[in-house]
Amino acid sequence: MDARAVVTTANATWMPEFPVATPGQICTRADGRWGPHEYSRWPQLYHSNVIHHSCIPQQDAQIDQLDFRALLFWKTLRPEDWAPNLACGVPDLGSVRPLLLMSLHSSAGVVMDRFEKCADGKKETEKNLGQHLCATIRQALARLRILPTWRTHAIALAAHVQRLCLELCGLIVLFEIVQPRVLNVSFVARKALPVRGAFTSNPSTAEGLHRLGIPVWFIQPLTKLVRIVDVISYPTPVSSELSEELSLPHLHNGPGDLAGLVRNPADWPFRMQEEALRTLLDAILPPLPQEPQNPSDAPVSKKARIDSVPSLDYGRPVINAGKLSRRSHRGHRAAPKPVEPHPSCRYQPSNACTIPVLWAEALSAIGTLPPPPSSAAYYWPPPFLFQGPGAKTDRYYHNYVRIRAFCRQRLLDPTIGATALRVAEWRDALWGDYKVHVDEAPSSSSAVPSKDRRQMQQNVRRLFSNTAGLSSYNPAQTSQWGHRVVGLEELKDAATRSQILWEVHEINWRCELLEVDRVMIGSHEWRTLQRWEREARVSDIWSAEGSGLCLTPLWESDLIGESETSTALWFTPPHDNWAAAIPTYRELAHVMGQWPGLPERLKDILNMTWYDKDDCKELERAILDFYIRSFVHVFHRLPIPPAVLPADWP
Repeated sequence: MDARAVVTTANATWMPEFPVATPGQICTRADGRWGPHEYSRWPQLYHSNVIHHSCIPQQDAQIDQLDFRALLFWKTLRPEDWAPNLACGVPDLGSVRPLLLMSLHSSAGVVMDRFEKCADGKKETEKNLGQHLCATIRQALARLRILPTWRTHAIALAAHVQRLCLELCGLIVLFEIVQPRVLNVSFVARKALPVRGAFTSNPSTAEGLHRLGIPVWFIQPLTKLVRIVDVISYPTPVSSELSEELSLPHLHNGPGDLAGLVRNPADWPFRMQEEALRTLLDAILPPLPQEPQNPSDAPVSKKARIDSVPSLDYGRPVINAGKLSRRSHRGHRAAPKPVEPHPSCRYQPSNACTIPVLWAEALSAIGTLPPPPSSAAYYWPPPFLFQGPGAKTDRYYHNYVRIRAFCRQRLLDPTIGATALRVAEWRDALWGDYKVHVDEAPSSSSAVPSKDRRQMQQNVRRLFSNTAGLSSYNPAQTSQWGHRVVGLEELKDAATRSQILWEVHEINWRCELLEVDRVMIGSHEWRTLQRWEREARVSDIWSAEGSGLCLTPLWESDLIGESETSTALWFTPPHDNWAAAIPTYRELAHVMGQWPGLPERLKDILNMTWYDKDDCKELERAILDFYIRSFVHVFHRLPIPPAVLPADWP
C-alpha cells in the first residue's frame, strides 16, 4: 500500500490490518489457515468475480432468517484436535478427534442443505460454484473420515473444510440477502451486515458496498477533502485472530507470481484452492493393469477410451499349451492331464459366503476365459485365496484380520504407492512372512524365474515390514474384528469367515467398478472436480456418503451415525423383497449408461419408472451381463462380484 494512502470506513466498527503477504509466504499456518490471506476470516481486496467472499458471515452472525451461531466453522484448530490412530497400520498417522469430525460433518451438512434450497431456481452458471464447493467439502470430509494422515495435514484439511463451508455461507448470504437488495434500486442499508466486508480503492465500489450494507474499507489518497471523524493509528493486526506460525503443507506460489496474485483477488484464492486440492485432497485409486490377451499384442493404453464392447466367445475350451502330453510306453500320446482353470478365468462358487443368484448365473455363463499372459492383479486379496480347508487357509484368515487396516490405508494413500498386487503377492501378504532377506540370488540364467519370484517376495516383505511396521505372522496373535478380539481359533468359525469374505468381495467389487468406469469413459484425463463428481456418482450404488473414497465399508466406525456396510441390494424375483433391489440395479444401469456399447434393451431401463415382476429378472440379468462383459473386455479376467451380507453381521 502506498505510504500516502489512508484507509477510511463509513459503516464498519473496526479497522483491520491490510493483508500484505511476504514474497513467497502465502502458505499454511499452524491453525491450518492462510494467515493474512485467509479470505474466509479476514477482509481482502474486493473483486466483482468473488463478491460472495465479502458476504462471508462473521462469527455468531444472525442475518434475518439466517442463523450461523451454532456452526463450527470459526473454531481455531489446535494440535490437540488430532490424535494418533494406532489401528490404521502406519506409524505416526492419525485423525482429527471423533467429536470434532462429527460436529464438522453436521455443520457442513446444514450449510450444504441450505445452499441447495436457496439455489433452487437459479441459473446453472450461478449454481456451479456452490456445487463445486459442495463436491469438494464432501471429498474433504470423506478423506478426514477414511484416511488417517499426519497431524499438520489433518489440521490443514479440517481448516479447509471450514474455509469452503464459510465460502458457501457467503454464497447463501449473497443469494438470499444481497441480491434482493441489488435488485431494489431504492434500498439503502442503515447499518452494515455482520459479514466479512472488503477493501477497495474504487469510489463506485465503495459506494455500492455501503448501499448494500457490506462493510467496506476505502483506500484513498490523504487530501484536505477527506473528512475524518476518528483516527485509528494501529489497526487490528491479523495475528489477533489468525496464527502467524508457518506450517505444512506449503501452498505458496513463487515470488514472481505473488505480486500478481495479491493484486488480483479474483485469481489467487482459486489458485490456492487448486493447490490445496492437489496437496490436501487428491486421493485416487491407482490404475488396474490392463493385460493384452496374447503376449505379442501391443499394450493397451490405460487412458484410451473403449469404443465398443464386442460380443465375446466365452465358451471355447482352454488348452494348456505350456505342457506337452507324454507318450505312452507303446509310443502313443497319452491323453493330456486336465488342468483346472484359474479362478480369474472361470467362476468358482464360494464355499464360505453367498453370492447373489443373478451374479453367480451371469459369471457362470461366461464359461472359461483364455489364460492371461501374466498373473491377474487385484486391489484387495481375491476371495478365491480363502477357498478350501486346511492350515494354510486358517493362516490366511487370521493374518488378513491383522493386516486389513494397513491394506485399507494403502488403497488410497498416495504416499504408500497403492498399486494393485498380483495373486502371488497377495499370497505372500496373507502368509505373513515379512522378514526381509539379503541373500544373493543365483547367477545362472536358468534361475531367472526363481530370482524374479524372490524379488517379488522381498518387495511384499518390505511393504508390510518397513512401511507398515508389521512383524511376521505369529499364530498366537490376536486382532480386532468389529468389537471382538479374535485369534486363530475364533477365526475358524464359519459365521466369522462368512463376514470376512463379505468384506473381501465388497471391497474388490467397489474398486473394480470404479476403475472400469474410469477406463470406459476416460475420466482419468478429466479435471479433478469433474472426476470427483463422477466417482461420487458411481459410489451412490453402495454408499450414501457421496464420495468416491468410500471404497471400504466402515462398518466398524461409529464416528458419524450408524455403521456402514452397503446400501446395495441384489434381490431378484421370486425373492419376497425383489422390489427393494430395483434402485441398486437402476443406479448401476445409469452409471453404465455412459459406457460405449450399451445394449439397446438397456437404454429403455434408464427411463422406466415401473417394473413388471416378470420382466425384472431379465433386465437385471442383462445389466450384470453387460458389466461383466465390459470388465472382461478391458482387464481379460473375471470381475469379483459382491456377496450377500450375512444375516448375523456383527
